[in-house]
Amino acid sequence: MRRAKVLSLVFVSLALCLSPYLATAQTSVEMVLQVYDGGPVALYERPSLSSPVLYTMGNNDRFIWRADRTEAEGRQWFFVQRDRFFGWISPEDGVIDFADPTAITPLMDRSAVATVVANPMNLYSAPGRFNPVVATLPVGTQVRVMDAPVVIDLYTWWKVRVLPVGTEGWLADTVRELQVTEPLRVYGYQVCDNFNLKEFGMTGWDSIVSVLPRLLDAGERVECLASTKLDGGVSPIVVVLARREGDTPRDSLRTFALRGGVWTPIFTQYTEAFARTDRLSLHNLTDDPFPSLLWNVRLDGTGSVMQNNILRFNPATGLVEARTMGEFYKGFMQINGRQMTFFQANYLPDEPNCCPSGVERNVFAWNVATFAPALFEVLPLPFAIQSSRR
Repeated sequence: MRRAKVLSLVFVSLALCLSPYLATAQTSVEMVLQVYDGGPVALYERPSLSSPVLYTMGNNDRFIWRADRTEAEGRQWFFVQRDRFFGWISPEDGVIDFADPTAITPLMDRSAVATVVANPMNLYSAPGRFNPVVATLPVGTQVRVMDAPVVIDLYTWWKVRVLPVGTEGWLADTVRELQVTEPLRVYGYQVCDNFNLKEFGMTGWDSIVSVLPRLLDAGERVECLASTKLDGGVSPIVVVLARREGDTPRDSLRTFALRGGVWTPIFTQYTEAFARTDRLSLHNLTDDPFPSLLWNVRLDGTGSVMQNNILRFNPATGLVEARTMGEFYKGFMQINGRQMTFFQANYLPDEPNCCPSGVERNVFAWNVATFAPALFEVLPLPFAIQSSRR
């Protein structure tokens, strides 16, 4: 296995260094792309439609792009990697776009029941696309999540049991093929998804249930909650996302720790009026025991501005502290390994608001003390690969 990984790195280096077609060799920081509606997408040996096809990617297939591109035959080409294959793609607009390996079907979690809703899905014997396929699940199949999540091969994987037959296996979450019909609930509350409770969940929090209504503001309702190891596993820290409706609706995020037998707030923050939580997820992004809680908020307005907050426990103060990573116009996020990437639209002077041809990429990485900018660049938007003028 180690020898194969070394050889793979050698092949990548040779491909990037020797190809005469590359417009740039800007960075080795990976971006994950996915084939959406409009596939298949041919992977060519060279940037030419007459070049041999090395591989054909279908809908929901994911692959790596490192920003290398060129123009040939009047078309825009990206140099990409799909598994062991390296080559060139040049699909039409509206076929490929960014994908986040850690993004999941809303409400997916252990014990949840989901239904296959879009296309048949392969059930694998283990997480990873190179494992044997146990069965192909037709549309309408119901499954119960038994274990996971595990991020492998650019997907989040769930161990499921097919209902009612009982066959077990692993599904790759594409955020398109499944719909949760019975989410995980405890004590009548919705459990926050994307918290990886197997790794970051913690017991011993049950006593907060009886006092929780008094810990919120009047008019707020609990959207979801989860007991976590935000402090490294010393004691449970309960995260509560709440919502207040009315004339000026807004969300609030709180964390509570049991101090002297009393559930005590150690973090409270409100969104702007009319803003809504876009995503709340827990990740291991650092080299210390403290997981990072990402709180993405979609601000009110037609611009779809995404505000990105990262929350971490500070052992020196005993509090959870937040840092705003920025606000991104028509923004979205991608997590690949331990790197956070935030994208936002980038316009040429004559482009309408609907249709940017470029995207700004802002990469952040942990530097022992904080999340620091690691890369900024402007790229053509993959979704508009042919109409982009970058």
